[in-house]
Amino acid sequence: MSDQSSSNGFIDVLVSIFSFFFSFLWSIQWSLRFSQLLSILYLPFRLILYPLRTIVNVLLVVFAPAIYVLAFILSLIRSIIDFLASLEPLYSFFGAAAGVGIVAGIIIAVFSTSIASRLGMYDEDRPPSTRPSSKRSYFEESTSRRDSSSTTDLDWQFLDSPARRRKSAVGLLSQTILEEEDDSEY
Repeated sequence: MSDQSSSNGFIDVLVSIFSFFFSFLWSIQWSLRFSQLLSILYLPFRLILYPLRTIVNVLLVVFAPAIYVLAFILSLIRSIIDFLASLEPLYSFFGAAAGVGIVAGIIIAVFSTSIASRLGMYDEDRPPSTRPSSKRSYFEESTSRRDSSSTTDLDWQFLDSPARRRKSAVGLLSQTILEEEDDSEY
């Protein structure tokens, strides 16, 4: 039993030492000590920064007009950018509308061409008997025509009016839309 009482006494001594040590640490005002330590460390920086602060203040006074002009220009640029950013839904809308318009135009052109070819609405440029049957014969005919013409003929060909050489519209584009005249006032 004496062994137990001696171990309890030793534990009591250790507990009292630790409680005294922690109560001592707890009693110290650490925030005050840290602030004093930091103020001592900050003193050389404060001595260096004081002249620099006065130089910076003088420079700010000297360059104040330029700073205000630059601030005004930057605020103007920022307001323009904000305005353009607010139009983002319109960009999306017009982009989608352009895509739909391109696809619709391609579809209408394909259908117009196919309908015109099915109904035989293409104009014949020359009679079918003189039309070359293949690309090779067409190429040979055009080269022989070029070789046989003289330079004076070429000069006169360039002087011809472009309306005669212009290709006429084919398919549904060549059809005239006739409108009925209305005699009423409204």
